[in-house]
Amino acid sequence: MTAASLSVQLILMVAIGVFAWRAHIVSGDFDKQLTSFVMKLALPCMIVRSMSGAFSWEELKNCGRLVAIALILWAVTFGLGQAAYRLMGKTASARIMRFGMMYTNFTFVGIPVMEALYGDTGVFYFVVFLVPYRMIYYSSAEPLLSPPGLEHKERTLADKLKGWFSPPVVAVFAGLLLYVTQLQLPAPVSGVINALGGCASPLGMVLCGISLGRYDFKKLLRPRYLWTPLVRNLALPGLILGLVLLAGLEPELARVVVIFSALPVPSLLAAFTIQYDPERESQFQAAAAVLLSTLLSAFTIPVWAAVLGICFP
Repeated sequence: MTAASLSVQLILMVAIGVFAWRAHIVSGDFDKQLTSFVMKLALPCMIVRSMSGAFSWEELKNCGRLVAIALILWAVTFGLGQAAYRLMGKTASARIMRFGMMYTNFTFVGIPVMEALYGDTGVFYFVVFLVPYRMIYYSSAEPLLSPPGLEHKERTLADKLKGWFSPPVVAVFAGLLLYVTQLQLPAPVSGVINALGGCASPLGMVLCGISLGRYDFKKLLRPRYLWTPLVRNLALPGLILGLVLLAGLEPELARVVVIFSALPVPSLLAAFTIQYDPERESQFQAAAAVLLSTLLSAFTIPVWAAVLGICFP
């Protein structure tokens, strides 16, 4: 898919979600219910579907390398995020910047983008790369976004295991088992998995639009809220691309790492901030970061995809 075509597709899918919310086609908790459906059913089916190809030792070795690269990338962005947090005076803006530097919208934007650009092979590598991130993501939100000194609630065992045993993570291991053993599911079961998996990408992009449709764009479109989106969408992908080139990664692995880095801030950033930071201004800044980064990504992701095409023809 060309960069221009991808840009148009991203804009249209998000716009459909915004329109659905603003036109009251959907309302209330529809987005939460649809998110649950996508995360617990459609996305796991898509993950299993992406791993249904012929077995290759080289691909399996690449999966192990991707997990190691993901952990290294997390450590690098955590270090950069901590540096930014201290330089910005440990303010609410600094906490939002740190979280936005470490995590991206890897599910509802990342997986559709990888599928559009690189097909099932790209999705296969991407979902394996995400396993460490999914295990860390939910448990790290509270300490990263809570104001200093705010009492943290005691985390239950269920909270701690949420990321470790979430349906997408379980689906990765189930898909890998089927991939390595080359077991073939019955045709009706395989057909249902393929059909449900095909819904995950478009529904994910529409969900992004629905979440954005809740915001008052005029209040959030302010220059002072652009810092986190600019760092997330432009500065970090450029830095990571440079590191990838220096490391000499193979094209298949390099594309996964750079596209992950080019994605917008997580859509849950606003929800997490509401949950862990009582300050209204903090919540407003988080919503602005989600909105501006997502809108900007419709233009910056195709640019980075085109750059990758030049660097790794």
